[in-house]
Amino acid sequence: MKLVIILSTILLSFQQAHAACGDATMREFVGDEAVTIAYNVRYAAFSKKKTTGDYVSWSIKKLVCVQTNRGILPDTMPAYSCSTPSGVGKITAKAMWDSMSELGVMPDATTGHVYHQATDIKCQVHKEGDGGTSANPHCWVTAAWGDQCP
Repeated sequence: MKLVIILSTILLSFQQAHAACGDATMREFVGDEAVTIAYNVRYAAFSKKKTTGDYVSWSIKKLVCVQTNRGILPDTMPAYSCSTPSGVGKITAKAMWDSMSELGVMPDATTGHVYHQATDIKCQVHKEGDGGTSANPHCWVTAAWGDQCP
């Protein structure tokens, strides 16, 4: 009986530690998982660069991008834009939207629009890396994640 109570307590505390559906949590992405977002954050004109020792990092405080479906015909391409930060070009907006989608950021949809939102995006690369693990990017992203919801 004691064993059942102890196991129940452990399982209950484990379930409470997970974020609920729609809650924003931070996740770390390493190496191949982080390549696309790291590349896009690094080359985005609106990211902030910082050098610390042998590491270079780029960060974006808040990113909200939307895919707008412009009709019901299959040959009508969707449009992409970002409301935060402002002034993001269409190509960069599509790249950022695709990056967040690839990572699994939970979409928020309304009629004709699909939003991705993330905060505190930071990607870091070893500046003297000669390839392999020393050059692989590490990224941290805070968002609601699609796999948190049933």
